Amino acid sequence: MSFPSGPTALLRQPAELLFAVMHHRRRTLARPIDRPWVRTGSGEALRFLFIGNGMAHGWGVSSHRLAPTGELARGLRAITGSACEVEFVGDAAMTAATAVTWLADRADTSFHGAVIEIGQSDAMRLTPVADWGARLIDLLDAVQSGLPAGAPVVLVGIPDVHVPGRVRPVGPLAVRHARRLDRVARRLAEVRPGVVFLPAPRLAAFAGRRPSTDLYSAFATPIAAVLASAVRDAHVAATGTVRAERFDRAEVRTIVEAARASDLAALQSIVERAAREFHVTEAMVSLLDGDRTWHVASTGTAPVAAPRSLTYCEVVVATDEPLVVEDAKRDERFSTNAFLGLVHAPFYAGVPIHAEDGTTIGALCLLNGSARAAESVDLERLRDFAHEAELVIRSATAAAGWLDAVPAI
Repeated sequence: MSFPSGPTALLRQPAELLFAVMHHRRRTLARPIDRPWVRTGSGEALRFLFIGNGMAHGWGVSSHRLAPTGELARGLRAITGSACEVEFVGDAAMTAATAVTWLADRADTSFHGAVIEIGQSDAMRLTPVADWGARLIDLLDAVQSGLPAGAPVVLVGIPDVHVPGRVRPVGPLAVRHARRLDRVARRLAEVRPGVVFLPAPRLAAFAGRRPSTDLYSAFATPIAAVLASAVRDAHVAATGTVRAERFDRAEVRTIVEAARASDLAALQSIVERAAREFHVTEAMVSLLDGDRTWHVASTGTAPVAAPRSLTYCEVVVATDEPLVVEDAKRDERFSTNAFLGLVHAPFYAGVPIHAEDGTTIGALCLLNGSARAAESVDLERLRDFAHEAELVIRSATAAAGWLDAVPAI
């Protein structure tokens, strides 16, 4: 399949730089910080996978229940009359090139269908059209091979606005490029059984207003209608077996699903103090479980959930040793890692976080927007912050009743 041409490479470099600047400015904006799935209704549920970036991510709200994920779940519930669960996979800065990695093994036979809306970052970064088409094929292959036979996939076009700050129109050059990318998506949908292309709802009326549930409802409602119709017509026979546990470790489940507000506030205080003390762009508490890294406290824009294979912290957990990366762009272990493009932080320093039984379950880590010398971080002092985080996690787990009681902090 041939694809239409697009902007020259000369324009792509400034577009990439502009995108990085915009991403950095989002640091102070609200974004969903809770678990990335929403269920509406009780009893046996229709389950849907939502793979997205940009608009789908939900800038301006602090919960996925208020973001497109929640609006999609409520829209499907209203149309189908059945309980519905929508699981979100992605991040605001995810691209077509990294979407398969983000997906990992999330597409499985317990889902009744999927939605893919991933073009906004690629439009703004002026991703070459041929590259976009090839990566979109890879993603569709990965999604459809995991879903039950006949499960529909709705491929959503690229919205004409982006959200940070106030809802802003996408620049004219990005809009033109988005239309090129949309044509590729439409052509792919025409030749792939089970894939439906849905032009993005036009949302320019929201430009200049703060992001809200009204915006996300206008975005998600047409998607819900098309997906519900496709599922009805397809008569999908999902297994009905939901992934029994998203978590192997009680400690991680506690913090992600059942942490007290005081525990989350304590973890947030730890990373804020660490960021100030070490003068870095971002400090995080990362907990790893299954195929996911959960950034349960952060001072920056790192996504709440990310594939663990993307993150620096995977090395810390695998080795149970501190890790310092002075400049990931020059480090062959990390120079091609997609996480670098998400956080725009070439410097990393992390030390292990242990569960009460001694298992390494995460890392207390520092990220910086420019390279730094390893000696700029006192790892023993960073271990002190990690120990504080361990105490909070143990106390929270004991309070949840999922492990034997541990001493209070």
